[in-house]
Amino acid sequence: MKVVQVCPYDPDRHGGVQRNIHALDRALSARGHETLIIAPGLGAAARPGLLRLGGMRSVAFAGTRFEVTWAGAAELARILENLKAWAPDVVHFHTPWDPLMPWQLFRRLDLPRVASFHDTPPPGLTGAALRSLFKLLSRYLLDRLDGAIAVSAAPLAHLRPSTSGATPVVLPPVTDLQAFFANRKEQAAVPVILFVGRLEPRKGVQVLLDAVRLLASGAVPLPHGLPRPRIVIAGDGDLRPLVLATQRELGGGWIEHVPAPSAERLLSLLREATFAVSPALYGESFGIILAEALASGTPIIGAGNAGYRSVLTGPGARLLVPPGNALALAQRMSELLADPAGLQSLSSWGRLHARQFDVAERIGEFETVYVKAITHHARRMR
Repeated sequence: MKVVQVCPYDPDRHGGVQRNIHALDRALSARGHETLIIAPGLGAAARPGLLRLGGMRSVAFAGTRFEVTWAGAAELARILENLKAWAPDVVHFHTPWDPLMPWQLFRRLDLPRVASFHDTPPPGLTGAALRSLFKLLSRYLLDRLDGAIAVSAAPLAHLRPSTSGATPVVLPPVTDLQAFFANRKEQAAVPVILFVGRLEPRKGVQVLLDAVRLLASGAVPLPHGLPRPRIVIAGDGDLRPLVLATQRELGGGWIEHVPAPSAERLLSLLREATFAVSPALYGESFGIILAEALASGTPIIGAGNAGYRSVLTGPGARLLVPPGNALALAQRMSELLADPAGLQSLSSWGRLHARQFDVAERIGEFETVYVKAITHHARRMR
């Protein structure tokens, strides 16, 4: 098959959607398919297998950042001519309603079309408005799609298929976990608690900082006789000044900040981490960082948002804490530090549990979605 994926964001920026797209691209190529990614960023560095379409601008909204994209008429015409010459069998859109480039392309393509829905709106009035909008748009999209994927039950809740349109299936946003499975744990001289993610309100880094304050002040006591843990915060974003200010406030080596890590650096950080934390408040439909940590044998405390609850199941439910609750997070961190046997059990469970999120395990299911979409499109054309 010839498979095109349409990425709504800067493909070179760290993000779960981008990691899912790149992993699918590599896995499909390895199985003999021809692949192409279309992504925003005119003027950015070109490379084989990637076409740039439209400009992009980073914007802040609902506690996170994403790219608003757009394409001019001449650019769209050029891409459509390229696609006509290449003759793809199926086009896979990711969050096709993200403004604006994916939507522009979707409306102009008469090819078998599949879409993955990665979105989970925030709580409150903004989230309620977005959920209502998504329900309306999803009816339009699903009527015109030949296949649909929800990355978990969270985005599935705001999809409204009609009787004749595509019915969404749930498939996790898989990534390549082989390097993480091969990651061998190292025993650090002192316990290491790791946060990896964008430093923005949605990811809950401010909750982690409040939890560290509780540990540092003794309001939540650390296990007696254990060395004080080192909190490593890896990432960049708008809240970096807050992280550095808290680092100075607490002093004494409580917090270490490192920039957003490369793939190799991430493996190293997970290798030495006693456990990780990801206190994201909302807007998570899955949680690829959870899958990567578990595959490395690193238990990870996660906020009990809709997406993380779909990953931390069974024994992993012990690792969930209420979103936004710094006291609960500090208490769970202290409990895990005091329970090396429990950590070892969760480490072994996590490596096995994460297998289902590896692209090598699930790529056949994506191929099935594509084949069914091609058949569905041919039937509609007849």
